[in-house]
This record gives sequence, structure tokens and C-alpha cells, in this order.
Amino acid sequence: MNRETVNRIEVLDTGEFFLGIEGKGKSMYQYIYREAAGVYWDPALQGFKSTPMREWSCTQWYKQIVSVARSGLGVDLLLADHIDWKNVPEIDKAEIQRAKASKNAFRSFAATAAPHVKR
Repeated sequence: MNRETVNRIEVLDTGEFFLGIEGKGKSMYQYIYREAAGVYWDPALQGFKSTPMREWSCTQWYKQIVSVARSGLGVDLLLADHIDWKNVPEIDKAEIQRAKASKNAFRSFAATAAPHVKR
């Protein structure tokens, strides 16, 4: 599984939810649209974005993008320790950060689990 670190989370002026990554990404990321899940790669912004937000919250789009990147591209999107937030409601920030905390707790457990446990 490849990993990318998310360091920017924002709602763009176009109304799309955006997860920016630290690196430049890989050319294969452009094919995420093939999953037909409303998630796209933006090479200019170097990140993944949603279709314009209508019914879903930022938290729902965050989970969608992370899930589709993992299942469609084999890429784990991990949150950086410092994130540049823009136009994201406080309630969504808190929920996304809670998701990070629970994921980190699982990783910590998995790292110390018995050797026969699949990780």
C-alpha cells in the first residue's frame, strides 16, 4: 500500500472538498475518476477533490475520498501533524481529527499485536 500525507484540507471556491498532499503525487492518481465515486485528482493543486458539495458534509467527503483512494488506487491518505485548513467548518475539523486519532490508535495496537495477526 502506498502512502501520501494530507497537509491541506479545504472547501474550494468552486464548492469542491479538497485534500492536498505533501508531494506532487503520481500520474496514476488521475485515474481515480474511473471509480465513478465523485472523486478526482487535481494535478495543479496536487490533491484529491470531490464533485461540488451539495448534500454531503466535509466529513462525509473526507471519508469518501480516503476510502476511494485506498480501494481504487491502493493509496493510504494519512493526515499530517499540521494541517492547513481553509473554509472547513469547526465541527467537521473536529470529526476529521477524531478519525485521525482513532486510526492512529488502531495502528498502534496493530503494531504491538501478536505476529500471527494480519496487519
